[in-house]
Amino acid sequence: MRNRGLIAVMVFAVAILFAGSVSAAPIVVESETDTLGATIITWEASFEDLDYTLGNPIVLTVNWIVVEGSATYDSFVLRSYTPKTKIDPAIGTDPVVAGNGDTSVTFEFLFSDLHYDEDYLVDIGNGHFKFFLMVDEDGDGTPETRAGFGVNIHVEDPQ
Repeated sequence: MRNRGLIAVMVFAVAILFAGSVSAAPIVVESETDTLGATIITWEASFEDLDYTLGNPIVLTVNWIVVEGSATYDSFVLRSYTPKTKIDPAIGTDPVVAGNGDTSVTFEFLFSDLHYDEDYLVDIGNGHFKFFLMVDEDGDGTPETRAGFGVNIHVEDPQ
């Protein structure tokens, strides 16, 4: 009986230890819609995590809806991390695509350094990414044009 209690306490302690290393999921703060010929696409374009812990991985799933026409997933890239100050820039890792479907892409990255915002007394960083879809512009049902869609995330580490 004592062993079960000890095991339960150890499992609880390990769970707390690992829970501290996982950031809450970023929330969607803005969606955008674009029309490319015969296809209309709406996507989650802006995210924020106002309780980020420096160095913790961020797993982000970007969803889109093809309102009209057709489009298929092509690729995903990092555009930049900002602010890009000379003394105190925000720095992050290259995103790793963890999976994609017909209407979403999931990727993981982390900030290895954040910029200290003296006005608000908080460390901040922004990630700017782009996913590409093959889009049917002429309305024949076959996606033939590669188009990019911007995705941004703002993080703050209140320490």
